[in-house]
Amino acid sequence: MGWIRTWGSCISFCVLIAGCSLLHEVRPLKSTGAYGDFELSGRVAVQVDGEGSSARIKWSHRGDVDAVDVYTPVGSIIAVILVSPRTGAVLETKDQVYEADSVEALTQRVLGWRLPLDGLKYWARGKVNPLAAIDEMASRDAQQRLTYLEQDGWKITFESYTIDPIRPRVIRLEFQDIKIRFVLDKWERLSL
Repeated sequence: MGWIRTWGSCISFCVLIAGCSLLHEVRPLKSTGAYGDFELSGRVAVQVDGEGSSARIKWSHRGDVDAVDVYTPVGSIIAVILVSPRTGAVLETKDQVYEADSVEALTQRVLGWRLPLDGLKYWARGKVNPLAAIDEMASRDAQQRLTYLEQDGWKITFESYTIDPIRPRVIRLEFQDIKIRFVLDKWERLSL
C-alpha cells in the first residue's frame, strides 16, 4: 500500500501538470473541449508527508476524456489513470484496478489526497481555470505570463516557460503537505 501511495503521488503530480493557462477574467466555457485537445509528456517529482518519489508521465486530453500514463524514471509503466464522464475515474496498476465517480475522489481514496485534474487542464497551459474562483494571483511578468496563482486550495508557481510557443516549462504545485514539481518536456496540440 505504501508503494501505491508513493507512486500515486507521482501520478497525481502528472495530472496536475496538464492544465496551466492564463485568462484575463474568469468566465464559463462554451463547450467541454473549449481549452483544446493535447498530449504532453514530462517528469514529475512528488513529496507527500516528507516522502519523495519521481516519475515520467504521458497525458492525453481529448474532449471529455483524460488518460495519464505514469512510468518509472527508467520507463516501466507504473499506473494508468483514465477519466471520462461515461466511466468516471479509473486508476489501474499491474495488480489492482480502482474506480470512483471522480478523479478527485479516486485519488483521495487510493493516494490519500485529491488530484485537481479539472484545474490542471488549464494550469499546464499557463491559464487560470475559469470554472473556479481565484484566491490570489500575482502580477504577470513582462511578457504577460502568469507567475503565481492560488486556486482550489493549490498554490501554483510557474517557474519557467518555453519561448515558441509560450507554454509553461516548469511548474511547482503545493497543497497542504503535497509538493509537486513538473518539468514539461513535450507538448502537442491535437486537432479538434
